[in-house]
Amino acid sequence: MKPIIDLGSELLFDRSRIVSPYVRLLLAAVGQEVARGSPWVSVNKRVLAVYPIPSELMVAGPQRRQVA
Repeated sequence: MKPIIDLGSELLFDRSRIVSPYVRLLLAAVGQEVARGSPWVSVNKRVLAVYPIPSELMVAGPQRRQVA
């Protein structure tokens, strides 16, 4: 499943797949949990547009998950 889902005016994020702890903290601050205990959080796009977040901090790619 995708870690980010576009719902039009909102984005759903799977916090467990976000690389940066700072971005996870930001999502916890400005977003709303979809369900208690779920890693999914809903964030309004207008609120999120205020924060410049580089895409490489958002989602872990396959190369970052490999353990040497």
